[in-house]
Amino acid sequence: MELTVLSKEANELKIQFEHADQGFLNLIKDVLWTQTGVDMAGFKIDHPETGRAIFTLKTKGKAAKDVWNAALKTASDEFADFAKAVKSM
Repeated sequence: MELTVLSKEANELKIQFEHADQGFLNLIKDVLWTQTGVDMAGFKIDHPETGRAIFTLKTKGKAAKDVWNAALKTASDEFADFAKAVKSM
C-alpha cells in the first residue's frame, strides 16, 4: 500500500491511498470518529478497479495530524489486545 499526503493543514488532512483495502480504511474512519475534535472523517474511492482512495479528516480545536496519529495508536493498541486474547485461547 502506497500513500501520498495531498494536503496537510492545521485542521484538515488529505491522504491518497493506492491499493488500500476498504476494510482497513473503514477501521481508521471508525476509530477517528471516537476521537475528540473530529468534524469529518471519511474516504472516497475513485473507481473500484483503480484501488485509489482519498481519505479526508477535518477537525475542530485539535490539529488534524495529532488526531490522525492518536487514532492510529488506538487502532494499534486494539489489535495488540486482540492478538493477546487470541494467543491466550
